[in-house]
Amino acid sequence: MKIIDSFRIVWRNLWRMKLRTALTSVGVMIGTAAIVAMIALSLGLKESAVKSLENFGNLTEMDVEPMYYIQEEDRMIPEDERKKLNMEAVRELKQIPGIAAVMPMKRLYEQAKLKVGRREGYVELIGVDVNESAEYRKNDVEKGAYLSGSPQEIVVAYDVPREMRDVEKEKRDARRRNADSNRSGGGGGFMPPDMGGGEQTAAFNLVDKAATIVLTREYRIDDEPKYEKKEVRVRVVGQLRQSENRRYSSAVYAPLGVVKELNDWVNRSRGDEGSDRNTRRTREEAKKDKFEFDQMTVKVESREMVESVVKALKEKGYEVWSPARELETINKFFFVIQMVLGGIAAISLLVATIGIVNTMIMSILERTKEIGIMKVIGATVLNIRWLFLMESGFIGLIGGLAGLGMAWGAVELVNYFGASGGLLDGLNMGYGRGGEEAEPSKLAVIPAWLALFAIGFSFIIGLLAGIFPAIRASRLSALQAIRSE
Repeated sequence: MKIIDSFRIVWRNLWRMKLRTALTSVGVMIGTAAIVAMIALSLGLKESAVKSLENFGNLTEMDVEPMYYIQEEDRMIPEDERKKLNMEAVRELKQIPGIAAVMPMKRLYEQAKLKVGRREGYVELIGVDVNESAEYRKNDVEKGAYLSGSPQEIVVAYDVPREMRDVEKEKRDARRRNADSNRSGGGGGFMPPDMGGGEQTAAFNLVDKAATIVLTREYRIDDEPKYEKKEVRVRVVGQLRQSENRRYSSAVYAPLGVVKELNDWVNRSRGDEGSDRNTRRTREEAKKDKFEFDQMTVKVESREMVESVVKALKEKGYEVWSPARELETINKFFFVIQMVLGGIAAISLLVATIGIVNTMIMSILERTKEIGIMKVIGATVLNIRWLFLMESGFIGLIGGLAGLGMAWGAVELVNYFGASGGLLDGLNMGYGRGGEEAEPSKLAVIPAWLALFAIGFSFIIGLLAGIFPAIRASRLSALQAIRSE
């Protein structure tokens, strides 16, 4: 028997008993719709929870620090056993599968002052590895461009221009207010300068402007403190986007080598600069490569690989500080939810399976003579089994397709009423990272894999339900089948 002929026979039998086929498929439809809708709801809530978590930071970027305490062993790690954030650690982290880049950072140990024209303000100077961070940080630039590696380039955080003040103007305003107060008999009390900034401060642009970084270090001569200034001329090439992380609100980023040199200058007193002993010590330390970073940020290739990367980092003795640490808990919680909801909905699919078995057995009783005739004219046992298996499989497939459509409609209604009722806004799940409005989250989602799974699973359920009737049909005696009325 040709395959095309078997499909024609199956379709003819289903269409001939179309009412019974439809009623049997309804059970599969309800079961499939219930499973898909329940899982879609749990997937939507999980996605919303993850997006809400992203408000606190990029989940694919994690700050890495040495581990100080092993919770499983309940012991502190000795200092000589702790990981060091040096170049060896950078090479070790790059070997972990899933890590796309390792971005070390080094802070300046002294507070620096940034001067642009008449404006100035205190900033935190941070050195970064331009080669590692350029590809990922360029998307965070709001104005201008990211660092290219030149030692004369810097990139400022979003709040830096808004925190810089025109000190001379503030002093003149203060003197004028004091003079006005004296003339009016106000007693000449000091009035602080206006720090509001107004529109002029908000509109101040640093990009493509020449700037000066001013550092001050202290040294002693005959136990008397002396101070020395160092000015580094740079150009502001870019400004980063606004971020919810206030930790780096006043940060200025420069190449790593520049910050390393400035730290060396700040940490040396003038009396030590001419010391041969200090020169020898510095050279020996440079040979041993003891330079350590203050912090490392790792970039993970995708959000799906975050959990495995976090696990690998902890196994190697590093601690991770990121909202991504909560992903494992969220995934476990929603996995349990999916299993519970899917199990409840699967009960209706079990009832539908029993219905398919009953329908196919009734079909055998009605078509006993037909089965006998097919055997007499040459149909094999496999042909008979194939026909009944395909017939039950198509009943499951029809129900699965209808159930998927029903689930899609239910999901759309849930999302519509959830959005119109403000439920997502109340849960703070409708926005992406950094407070910027993004594509709204949904209470329920049906991904492509879930749709394909529902169709395939309903078809397989139909096939399984048809195994017993197919075996029973194939075992009928041809002569007895023909003689039956």
